This record gives sequence, C-alpha cells and structure tokens, in this order.
Amino acid sequence: MDDSLPSDGLPLAPIHREDSLAGKAYRQLRAALMSGRLMPGQKLVHRLLAQELGVSPTPVREALLRLASEGALDLDARGVARVPRLHPDRYAEIMDLRVDLEGRAAARAAELALPAEIAELRAIHDRVAEGRMRNDARMVLTENERFHFRTIALARMPILQRLVEGLWVQAGPTINLLFAAPRPLTPQAHPHQALLRALEAHDGEAARAAVTRDLREHGAFIAALLAASPPPD
Repeated sequence: MDDSLPSDGLPLAPIHREDSLAGKAYRQLRAALMSGRLMPGQKLVHRLLAQELGVSPTPVREALLRLASEGALDLDARGVARVPRLHPDRYAEIMDLRVDLEGRAAARAAELALPAEIAELRAIHDRVAEGRMRNDARMVLTENERFHFRTIALARMPILQRLVEGLWVQAGPTINLLFAAPRPLTPQAHPHQALLRALEAHDGEAARAAVTRDLREHGAFIAALLAASPPPD
C-alpha cells in the first residue's frame, strides 16, 4: 500500500528567500532576548531592526510576529512590538518551571558529565566571576547563559533543552534587573561552585540543589523589583 500523498495534494508553499531571512532574523532576535541584550519595555521598530540586520522590513516583521505568538514579545493595537515587562505572577511561574527543568537536567548531568566537560564548565564560571569583579554586565550575562546551557547540554536531553530555551526567551530580558541595584560579590560562594563540586562527585541531588539555589536567589531579587515597579500596561 502506497501511503504517500499525491504531489498536488500537499498543503505546502514554495520556499522563498524571504522565508530564510525571516528565520535568520527570528534566531537573532530570539538569541538577543535569551541573553538579556533586549530590555524590558523596549520598543522594537521593525524598520530600524531591518536596517541593523541588513534586510528588508518584511522578514523582520515576520520574525516579530513569530516571537509574539510564542509569548516572547507584546504587540499593541498598532502592531508595534515591545519586550514585555513581566507581571510578577508570570515571572514566578517561569521560574518555578526553570527550577524543575534545569534542576532535572543538572541531576542527569551529574551522572553523565566527563572530567573535560566539567573543566570546561569551570572555565566558563571563572569568566562569570571575572565579569562580576569587573562589573561588566555584558560579560556576566553572556557567560552565565553559556554556563547554564552547557550544563543542560551535558544532560543529553534535547527536548528538555528546547523547553528551557522557550522559558529563557520570555524571562531573559528581566535578568538585566540583577544590575539595577548593587549586590555583594561573593564569587567563591556562588552556587555555580556547588554545582561544579556536585558534578565532580556525580551527586545528582546536590547538583539539583545547587541549581535550585542559584535560580531561587536571583529570582527572589528580580521578583522583588518586579513587585515594586508599576504593573505592565
């Protein structure tokens, strides 16, 4: 029995160059949201973004619509895209899910991580600590994101990783609030250090606890700032 559909019955359209450009624009904007390079409340003007990306406005508009459909951007009645200022309840839900999923990944990574992979993670954390000491917010954000996703990659759980990426796209811009007020620098006591020790000991529960502490500590700081700020429109 031939289960294939006749060629004239496929509900597919030809792929045009604009489609691939829209995908590239989407990936760049998505990465900017995940890494905190875009700020809560920031307006995204598709024509200006098109100039910056070196493409026509059409693929940028498509990328913005796609991100809005995923909950990563807000669209007003005129179709203007903005990076959302998360309501505290929405932020709390995202963080609860991150704790669950990233904690699960850390526990699995403790079972599977090789010494060379742990050494790579340690080098990334050293750059996080260096960025904190230099008060280099961009370096901290970049290396912190790399640390978390490298840890998740060690779990060899690609479906879980995609789920976590979706959460980071929504909450990524709020991480900028970590730099809105001074916090004590204690790089030796950072939860990343506890995670590294847990990975070396192949202690899954300790790895999960370290990730939970990391997320809860900075999450509580951001949640307090969100609660104290005016609610989103």
